[in-house]
Amino acid sequence: MAPDGITVPPMGGANVRKKRRWRRSAHTPKEGARRTRNYWYTGYNFGYTSRMDFVIEIGRRQRKRQAMHQSLLDVAQRLFEEQGVSRTTVDDIAQAADVARTTVFNHFPSKEAIALELASDTMQHIAEQSQALLESGTAALEVLQCAARAVLDSAINQGELAAAVARELLQSDPDRAGRASELVPVKHIVEAILFQAREEDSLRTDVPVEIVAERFTGQVIQLVTQVGTCDASKLREHLSVCLDILFNGITERSN
Repeated sequence: MAPDGITVPPMGGANVRKKRRWRRSAHTPKEGARRTRNYWYTGYNFGYTSRMDFVIEIGRRQRKRQAMHQSLLDVAQRLFEEQGVSRTTVDDIAQAADVARTTVFNHFPSKEAIALELASDTMQHIAEQSQALLESGTAALEVLQCAARAVLDSAINQGELAAAVARELLQSDPDRAGRASELVPVKHIVEAILFQAREEDSLRTDVPVEIVAERFTGQVIQLVTQVGTCDASKLREHLSVCLDILFNGITERSN
């Protein structure tokens, strides 16, 4: 009897074994007559099939793949910090991780995809912090300033890695730009905050939130592409100007 909470799978399945048995005809002959007709039939010896071995094997494979995926990320991050993104190749990553080049491509379609995944944790943290501020009652436009400055500050700390990610976000290829936006959703964070600002009646009612979010996000990403080639204080100054222009354009004007 199965314990509560466990579903017992049906009998049979992959582990069914066939057994051949000899059986005489079911025909009952007249008294004194001989049984002359015999035939084979196939009987089935059913056994309990749980598929547990299959599930365990799949789990092992997934854990092994996840471990390799994380190992490649760790190796790539170290090389990016030591050599820079532009001077690091997929062959370098494969050699440092002691795997074949094809193994790297089995996990990441390109070197830039690795950079995007490394940056995704930072964006997740910024999104969570922004959500926490909104839930605490902080005004949405103030949260937007904090989020934009956090994006730029993290980019300055990441250096060339952030610039490479920004270039992926600005890709002319819509597929590449779309994949980058999924991993580093700057626009979605800005858009969500602006919608909250509208709920607070701090935005003009005629302002198209999606367009404003796209334009402002584009300005922030353009600033990030200059990380490493432009002084950090200049980048922060440019961001302050962008924020001032944004707020002057989207907030309700007093008479």
